[in-house]
Amino acid sequence: MASRRSVRRDFDLFSSCSWYTPSIGGVFAVLGWVLAGLALGMLVSFILKILLPGLPLSYTMLIIYPIQFIPVLIFVRLKSMNASMFETGFALDSDHYGPAGTWKMAALAIAAALGAAVMLDLINHFLPEMDELLKETMSAVLDGPLWVSLLSMSIMAPLFEEWLCRGVVLRGLLNCSRLDKEGNRVRGLHPALAIVISAFFFAAIHGNFWQGIAAFLIGLLMGYVYYRTGSLKLTMLMHCANNTLSVLLAKLGGEAARDAASLLDLMPAWKYAILFVVGAALVGAFLLALKNVPLDRPQGNSDVLPTDGGTAGTEPA
Repeated sequence: MASRRSVRRDFDLFSSCSWYTPSIGGVFAVLGWVLAGLALGMLVSFILKILLPGLPLSYTMLIIYPIQFIPVLIFVRLKSMNASMFETGFALDSDHYGPAGTWKMAALAIAAALGAAVMLDLINHFLPEMDELLKETMSAVLDGPLWVSLLSMSIMAPLFEEWLCRGVVLRGLLNCSRLDKEGNRVRGLHPALAIVISAFFFAAIHGNFWQGIAAFLIGLLMGYVYYRTGSLKLTMLMHCANNTLSVLLAKLGGEAARDAASLLDLMPAWKYAILFVVGAALVGAFLLALKNVPLDRPQGNSDVLPTDGGTAGTEPA
């Protein structure tokens, strides 16, 4: 009887997912289980409203947000367990930081995430006014103690969404086994295409047009970060920085900040222009540091996992 490969604990609870590398078809299956999770979350939310009618939505989110990811987490782990018997594994989290090193790259990632958030905020100025129901829902999610908002938006969201969008979807598209036009078995999609698809996926799970545009664009940046570094910790850190900035502006900026469509509603155009230029410089510096990270493989820097014998898995020719 074939023995199952041992799984290296490359990123805490999610390490056993490293053997599942979904192709485009697999990504649709993953999306289906995400939708199933949303349905489960809606059911739990309905039950909570009956049992605890006075529970604020901000506290409800702490309960239903992780529940929504249970179906897709189970699906991916089961697929990975089956694949571990015959497929090469690719670590969800690796540490390829190049000459900059860990701490400098982390600092650049935070700065770039904040700079990108300032730049992308300009999009909101030109979008139509947000749907009133969506605006009320988002306001209700943030209508609670600061620690609740930070736990939900700055910790849970980066943890689960980065695991899904970069750790599962992008890593899978970069490393999936497929047949080319000549019928030869090759590894992964073109990196640019894989990054674009994963960014679309990231935008789609936000479920609305207003958040989706910015999510797609910053998803491209975080996808490139993951491709060059293989680091899920780094993209989680960027996601955390971006969401924390939004939460702090909404919670500490007063009513004017909550009602503003963009930063241009809060400051003169020349001040925003300065912030925009600084943000662009921070993003540019980070991209330069990423460019200096050597690629171990054309498909990116996710580490190839060891086999039962302790040697690195090999890719198909």
